[in-house]
Amino acid sequence: MESKFNDMVALDGQISVLVDDQFLWAKLIVSKAQNGGKEVTYDDVIGELSRNGVKANIKEDKIRDYLENLPDDHKSIIVAEATPAENGVDGVVTYSYEPKSELKPTIDEETGIVNFKELGKIRNVRKGNLIATIKMNTMGTPGMDISGKEIKPVPGVPPKYFVGSGTIQDNEKTRIYAADDGNLRWEKDRFIVDTIVTISGSVDASTGNIDFVGDIVVKGGVLEGYRVRGKNVTIKENVTNATVEATESIVINSGAVYSKLSCDGNIKMSFAENCTIFSKGNLESKSLINCNVLCESEVLVIGGKGIIVGGECVAYHNITANQIGSESYTKTTINLGNTASLMKSHKELNDNFKTLNENYKKLKNLYEKLNHLRNERPLTPQQEHARKQAFLFVMNERNTLADMTERIEHNEKILAKSRLLQLIVKKKCFPGVSLKLYTAIYENNVENGSVVFYLDSDNEIRFRAGNR
Repeated sequence: MESKFNDMVALDGQISVLVDDQFLWAKLIVSKAQNGGKEVTYDDVIGELSRNGVKANIKEDKIRDYLENLPDDHKSIIVAEATPAENGVDGVVTYSYEPKSELKPTIDEETGIVNFKELGKIRNVRKGNLIATIKMNTMGTPGMDISGKEIKPVPGVPPKYFVGSGTIQDNEKTRIYAADDGNLRWEKDRFIVDTIVTISGSVDASTGNIDFVGDIVVKGGVLEGYRVRGKNVTIKENVTNATVEATESIVINSGAVYSKLSCDGNIKMSFAENCTIFSKGNLESKSLINCNVLCESEVLVIGGKGIIVGGECVAYHNITANQIGSESYTKTTINLGNTASLMKSHKELNDNFKTLNENYKKLKNLYEKLNHLRNERPLTPQQEHARKQAFLFVMNERNTLADMTERIEHNEKILAKSRLLQLIVKKKCFPGVSLKLYTAIYENNVENGSVVFYLDSDNEIRFRAGNR
C-alpha cells in the first residue's frame, strides 16, 4: 500500500550541497523530481550554494550541464573550487666564478704536460666584470576560496648575498660587478676584489707563478724558474734566476741574479748580476755587474759602490755611476742613445715610408681622375675595378702613413737628443770601457778619476774632469 502511495505523490527534486571545512571545494547532488514534482533549477542550486557560504569560483556551466543531464545514480559533482595561491619563488644568486678556488697545476690540453708553476693562485678580474647575478624572490600570487576570501601565498625566501670590498652593485640590485682591476677571492660569504696582492713568503712551488693586473708585494724573494707579473711589483728579498715584469714599477729591496727584469716604468734595486734588464723609465741600482741593460730613460748607479762592470748598458738618457769598469779592465760597453741601431731602423723606416708614400700619391691621383671621369660618362668594368682598388688602397694606407710619420718624428727627436747625452763618472773610469755615443766610439785606455764624457761639435767623443 505504501509503495503505491509514493508512486502517486508528486515529489520535488532535492538539492544536497557538501562543502569542505576550509572552503576549498563544494560538491552538489541533485535528485530528480517524481510524479510531476518541481524540478530543481539553476537558481535553486545557486541559492543553496549561497546558503552554504559558497559565493566564489562557482562552475556555472558545469551546474547547467549537470541539471540538464541529471544522472539516476545521484552522482555528485564538484561545482566550486578554490583558486589556489601561487607561492613565491625563492631568490637565487648565480656567481660567474666558483666561490672557492684551489691551487692546482694546469694541464696542456694537447700534450697533457702538467705545469706545476701555474697553480692559479691569482684570479684576475677587470673593472666592470660581472661577478654575480641576483634574482630576487617573489611574493607570490594570492588565491581565493569558494567563500570569496583571499588565500595568502607563501613568499619566496630572499636571496642571501653580500657586497664585498672591491665590488659594486648596480642600481637595480640585480648584479654585482668588480669595482676595479684586481684579484678575485672568496672570503667567508662574499667575493672580494683586492687591488694589492701580498705574498707572505717567497714565490716558489707553494704559490706558483704570480700573474696579477694590480700591485704585488712579495715579502720573500722570487725563486729559480718562477715569474712575477703585475702593475707595481715590490720584492723584499732576492730574485734568483727568475722573471719579473711590471707595467708601472719594479722595486727590489735586495737584488737580482741571473734574472730577467722588464718594466714600462721605473726599476729600483740594490744590485743586479748577470741580468737582462729593460726599463722604459729610470733604472736605479747600487751596482750592475755583467748585465745587459736597455733603458729608455736615465740610468743611475750611485748608491753604495755605484759600479757598472761588464755587459752592455744602453740608455736613451744620461748614465751616471760612481765607477765604470774595474781594476781588471773588464770589457764594459756603455751605449748612449743606441743610435747605431736606431739609425739603421730609422733609415729602413724612411725608405719604406718613401716607397709607400709614392704609391699612395699615384693611386690617390688615379682614384681622383677616375672619379672625375665617372661624373662625365660611365666607366668601363676595368676602370670601375681600378677605381675601387685605388680607393681601398688609399683608405687602408692612410693611417699607416700617419703612424709611420709619427714614428719617424719620434726617432728624429731621440737622435737629436742623443747628441747631448753624457756619461757621468763620479769617482773612477777604468780602461776596458767602450763608449758609444751617436756615431762615435771611444775606447777608454787610461784610468780616469771623476770625469764626464760628451760629444763635441765635430761628433767626436771628448771628456772633461769633474762630474758636472
